[in-house]
Amino acid sequence: MKKILFILLFSAPFFVFGQCVQGDCENGVGTYIWESGSITNGSWKNGVEHGIMQEVLYNKEGYLLGTYDGEMKNGVLDGWGTETLYDEEGYYFGSYVGNFKNDDYNGWGIFIYSDGTIEKGIFRNGDLVQER
Repeated sequence: MKKILFILLFSAPFFVFGQCVQGDCENGVGTYIWESGSITNGSWKNGVEHGIMQEVLYNKEGYLLGTYDGEMKNGVLDGWGTETLYDEEGYYFGSYVGNFKNDDYNGWGIFIYSDGTIEKGIFRNGDLVQER
């Protein structure tokens, strides 16, 4: 019994969510684990994501929702990046590579769906508006 209690008390700090677990998540480079279990790693400014970031997002059931690797400004997707999306059960839905603005696809990009369908061209607010 003492052994189990010791292990639980010793390992508790490694299973805490909703905090910066490595580096400086205020003004620097760090890794933050959100209460949902999602992970954000990269540059931070004034406590929000700002610069090159990597994110792994999970839903409340623990299924993978998506990943993002790219630029963020003031906590929103903004600049060049790659996003991979999964459905609510964790199955691959598709991937986008291109420009982001205001947390959405804006500018030149390519979206490849899980069935192989490709949308390529200019996106505005998440919609393909001009094929190329």
